[in-house]
Amino acid sequence: MHLHQNHTQLICDLRTFPPQLSLASHQNITSKHTMLKPEDRFFAFEGNIYPGGPSTWCVTDWDQRRLVSVTMDEELESADPAIEQLSKHVDDLEPDVFEIWVSSHGDLISTSTNPEDDNTRCPFYAPLEAIGKPEDIQAIPRSQLEELDRLGPLVDLVTDLQSSKPGEKLVFKYYSVYQRMSFVWNEMNLWMRLPKQHPNIVSFDKIVVDELEGRCVGFTTKYIAGGTLDENKSRVFKLKWLHQLIAVIDELNLNLGIAHQDVALRNLVIDDLTDSLMIFVFNFSARIGDVRFSQARNDVDGVLFTMYELITGHDELRSVEHEKQNLSDIEGIDWIKHPDVQLDHPVAEFRRILDQWSVMSHKVPMYSPSHSDILSSRRFNNM
Repeated sequence: MHLHQNHTQLICDLRTFPPQLSLASHQNITSKHTMLKPEDRFFAFEGNIYPGGPSTWCVTDWDQRRLVSVTMDEELESADPAIEQLSKHVDDLEPDVFEIWVSSHGDLISTSTNPEDDNTRCPFYAPLEAIGKPEDIQAIPRSQLEELDRLGPLVDLVTDLQSSKPGEKLVFKYYSVYQRMSFVWNEMNLWMRLPKQHPNIVSFDKIVVDELEGRCVGFTTKYIAGGTLDENKSRVFKLKWLHQLIAVIDELNLNLGIAHQDVALRNLVIDDLTDSLMIFVFNFSARIGDVRFSQARNDVDGVLFTMYELITGHDELRSVEHEKQNLSDIEGIDWIKHPDVQLDHPVAEFRRILDQWSVMSHKVPMYSPSHSDILSSRRFNNM
């Protein structure tokens, strides 16, 4: 038997954990209405595979926030067949169904409501006092949030029912599986310590806690309407937005000692109210020189690849692992603007700014551990 599992001492059996902490469940959740894109709805973190079959894959449905084990007679090294079959039946399953047995043709053979077949696990949720939050960061109960939409797996569009700004939309990021725990925990602790009201950084809002014990289940940030640069490509991209992107990366890298490590069109938005580019999503971010820092994810290269993709429309160079991305693939070639892309300056001017900044940036020894230690201790720890 092959075991496809991740283990951690922080997880516990759901049956012994307060159910209110098991899922980030807030208001207006319906099990029959799908708000996520079909390709984003399901994911399998683990499964049990026997030689020759059968195979059981534990599939998470992000839309219903539930886990259903899917068993098929075949030996399945990939979870894709199990996900495909579950997608056909999941909206018709009762909430207390934990496992289904499906034929290779997609026929539903049997279902199980036996708690022994429930493979749902609950991550550890830290008490608020363990966070050591800055004094100006508030914590609110999860019940204070009203869900408006799903933006993605474990990311919801919400409003704070007791906010001083009624109707203001926020983004709620949370985790209900232990595999995402460290990402949300690290992102929250870093993001809430970044400069407040920075013109080019989406603002952290509040920590969100559960209603029973005040344990941290996630956090909210400001919502910027209009979609990311990856979602909304109809804008005329302005040269000043490139200058703003360069400036905020320099601020993070050189003044704060922080590497964003995921500069991409999907993590950039335009605030129409201020006509400013803003960066967000810090789940891969780290102190430069820290154990989570990766030279292959350095932000200078990230900006160059992002602008190449924006201008040319080609994203295949970033479809591989960061370690395999080679900056020389785009430095020595012409950037042919995609016919649908609109710029307020010629491509040559964008490249001139990028080339000048790239040369200057690579002369700065910002990626040495000693340099990053100085930056981190001087600025970031004191925010």
